[in-house]
Amino acid sequence: MENCKQNFEVLESIGKHIALLKPLLPNHAIICIGEYPVKVLLKGPYSEKTDETLPIFIDKSAKEISKWSQARLDPYSILGLDKKIDTHFWFHVTPHLAKNDAFMTRLKNKLADKQRDALIVSSIWDGVGSALLPALISQFAEWGTSSAALVVLPSKVQPSDVHFNAFSSIGACAAMETTPLVLIDRDRLEAYVGVDRSGSTIAGNGVVNYLLGLMLTKDTWVQELSELSRAFNVKIFTMLAATGASFSIYGSLENIFNAALFNPFLTFELSTASVLYVLLRMPLHFKDKLSRGKIELTVANWFKKRASLSSIYVTEPLFVEDVSDRIDLVMFVGGFDLTEMFIALEKKVSSTKNQAIKKGWIKEEEWKGIVKSLVTAKA
Repeated sequence: MENCKQNFEVLESIGKHIALLKPLLPNHAIICIGEYPVKVLLKGPYSEKTDETLPIFIDKSAKEISKWSQARLDPYSILGLDKKIDTHFWFHVTPHLAKNDAFMTRLKNKLADKQRDALIVSSIWDGVGSALLPALISQFAEWGTSSAALVVLPSKVQPSDVHFNAFSSIGACAAMETTPLVLIDRDRLEAYVGVDRSGSTIAGNGVVNYLLGLMLTKDTWVQELSELSRAFNVKIFTMLAATGASFSIYGSLENIFNAALFNPFLTFELSTASVLYVLLRMPLHFKDKLSRGKIELTVANWFKKRASLSSIYVTEPLFVEDVSDRIDLVMFVGGFDLTEMFIALEKKVSSTKNQAIKKGWIKEEEWKGIVKSLVTAKA
């Protein structure tokens, strides 16, 4: 009897230990790369570990990240390159990542052995973000971890060197067949004005945290968007969103879709799009009134005159206990033609590119590969 009691106590102790470890091994990782998105996410609720999400904040220096957070971040969630290397351009950082796997090992040690998926949020106008985005996409594929990325593009008023970094990073990612990129124009992001479910104003980049909440509430969002991306070989998406839309004010889903057109996160031609993923959150009392089937038909009919889509995927709506009539909608549109935008960007960064080739920092063939992945095919 004494042995049984001791065995029981040992098992109970192991069970308590496992329970303590579980919050450190959530299914979803949020990988935030670069000063801009780090500071955005620090304003929201995703800076702390939960049972479901593990945030990892990455930039050149761990000390800098800690300073930006005013020491609020758990050191476990901070990962710096912490090397004395230049980081102005992506080609300064990429060789360091390629020759030294210590950084990726440190990241792997922070993640669960079987991390189900990762949502990357990255700016790509500095050397760290532009180099790490394709590197992490490749690494997650090797680890068998599904991933999707929200990618913030530089402002039009920023100089050509940052656009060179951004162009190169997207080109490197587009050459892969793994992770969908959701492009967000910084100018459009900072000009965003909307409302949340309580009717309070959402302005500027604060909407990122609100939309992250919607995406992360949908447990299968990364897997579903990734599957759609693979099925139709569509790598680049953007968002059309309507947040906190009162059904009684708008009168119909069609009008809410129309409102989303006024807040695009990227300038693109909707008529050239080929795939669509729709995510909605609404009050539970709308469950019968707005079933998934009805939403699918409404979306298909609304798009019929706007684009010739190959696929429309309306995910099961997220229902919340709420007496209001407010609906959150995000349409992830993909497969649109971005050739014109990328050709213009190629011209804008030509002087920086020429200098990099002349100095031997990049090779002509390497640059041709980047350009080919962006200006010869649809997103």
